Amino acid sequence: MRIKQASVRHESVPIDHPVKTAFGTMTERHAVYLVVRDDAGHQGIGESWVNFPAWGPWERIAAFEHTIIPWLENREVEDVAATADGLYAALRGPAVQSGTVGPLLGALCAVELALWDLAAQNEGVSLAQMLWDTPRDRVRVYASGINSPLPWDLIDAHLDWGVTLFKLKLGFGDDLDRRNLDALHAHLDGRASLAVDVNRAWTLEKALSWLDILAGHGVAWLEEPLCVEDEPRMGVLQAESRVPIAGAENWMLTPDIDLAALAQSSIDVVQPDLTKYAPLHLVQQISQALAGTEKRLVPHYLGSAPGGAASLHFAAGCHEGLLEWDLNRNPLRTAFFHEAFIIEDGCIALPERPGLGWAYD
Repeated sequence: MRIKQASVRHESVPIDHPVKTAFGTMTERHAVYLVVRDDAGHQGIGESWVNFPAWGPWERIAAFEHTIIPWLENREVEDVAATADGLYAALRGPAVQSGTVGPLLGALCAVELALWDLAAQNEGVSLAQMLWDTPRDRVRVYASGINSPLPWDLIDAHLDWGVTLFKLKLGFGDDLDRRNLDALHAHLDGRASLAVDVNRAWTLEKALSWLDILAGHGVAWLEEPLCVEDEPRMGVLQAESRVPIAGAENWMLTPDIDLAALAQSSIDVVQPDLTKYAPLHLVQQISQALAGTEKRLVPHYLGSAPGGAASLHFAAGCHEGLLEWDLNRNPLRTAFFHEAFIIEDGCIALPERPGLGWAYD
């Protein structure tokens, strides 16, 4: 397929319930999409993660407009993975020199997702069928993005929809963290499991002090527990913990990454994000590297509709068939496609139409 045209789109909306993390708060939603059209008239779309920093959307737009779109237009794409690797190779030098490999990978994720969408449409199959031999037709989701004050109405709605795992954000101080953990655990009352996400807020010593508390609450996993300075000591925490350790949304997956080494990391639940730092074909390779190990692959996702749709198709072929789903209200997810994402029995069904399968303007 030949790329005839590409364009970048930026959307933003205010939100009523700010999404808080240990490192910052989102008071509005932003989404940056790359829309790519081929010579057959198909249109593919890919999302690039821009939740942080505050200037992230405009930085990403500039990268697309000044460099990536000119590189893409009129290019013949025979192999999506090879094209993505070629784009990285072309821009790696300036990115390394300027310390912007992360933003480059974020842009590259959108490129690859848009190209996979196009490739699936050209083959007349869904993205899941393009990526996997025997994908599921429904993907289980777990509810995330839960922070103080706890949104009981949204939690109860997801319980009614059959969601059986909820992830609480910690890292706001021991007193508030403990109150929220106790309250949510009591509210779920065995109807669903509970995971926690610290967003790299704790020292090793702090994390160790919480292990018995988390185990006593039956926590499904402890996500990104250690601050960046202490992450090299994750193996110490894993060895002491009865709760599985989760992470990897911030692994920067470049084409030259040592996948075998990643498969041996001190992470039990591996959570790459297809819109952030993890180009899709490299996550496929991670999935293969994890086969035969006890590690679980559960993709991370906290964005808008195109990233959610692509992540659902990818998760459909993963062993566990489970995907993160932000329970907070987000018009950029719910109002983007003509059809809504519907959670029934804790799952979202995938459309059978080619590509992403959800229609948009």
